[in-house]
Amino acid sequence: MRRERRKNFRVEWNSPATIYYGTLARPCVVINFSNGGACITAIRAATVPNEFMLRITPGRAHKCLVLWRSVNTLGVAFIDQFASTKEDRAARTVREPA
Repeated sequence: MRRERRKNFRVEWNSPATIYYGTLARPCVVINFSNGGACITAIRAATVPNEFMLRITPGRAHKCLVLWRSVNTLGVAFIDQFASTKEDRAARTVREPA
């Protein structure tokens, strides 16, 4: 049996949503979510940037960071849920090697 490694309980869901980045808005479907993130499908994952806004209809928008991708599915973390101290923001910043 596979051990559950998620930090937050996930709710199975099948809700329309919209991904926003730049001036683009793209429809998608959220198939499950938790307080910390979501699984999004019905979108070409390779065409979505690493950070974007997600609005789960009719809820509020969440700033998201892509954790993993497959052909038409994304796993994201909600990064607007974290503390906003200067040290926490610096710790979350992903740096590319020089």
